[in-house]
Amino acid sequence: MAELSNSFHTFSSWGRTRTPKNILSSHRKGINAAGDGLAVNNTTSAEYKTENQRFLYIEISAIAGGSVVVNGKMTAGSGTARVLTTPNLPTMTAIGLYKIDISGVDEVSFTTGNNVTLYAACSTF
Repeated sequence: MAELSNSFHTFSSWGRTRTPKNILSSHRKGINAAGDGLAVNNTTSAEYKTENQRFLYIEISAIAGGSVVVNGKMTAGSGTARVLTTPNLPTMTAIGLYKIDISGVDEVSFTTGNNVTLYAACSTF
């Protein structure tokens, strides 16, 4: 009989996620252990890896004016972030939860209007 090994297989790929996974930090929620959302004010945020998931979920918890625009970057493309223009892209001008199909997008960033706080997560399903 073969002897069983005590080692465990460690997956090296990101794999699928059934529930939304925070992309802003390694914390369960927000950008830090306190769960604070990403605060952006009339600027473009840093770029965040989507881990090749299919859907991007954005929760806007505060917005004082303007809108939130999602920029996408494909590593296989030019490597430059461009405004995401997918079919049925929601207009994000109010507090709410938004779901966006980002198939093939490797990184996203957010360009916002006045005093926006948001949370972002990705999932496969």
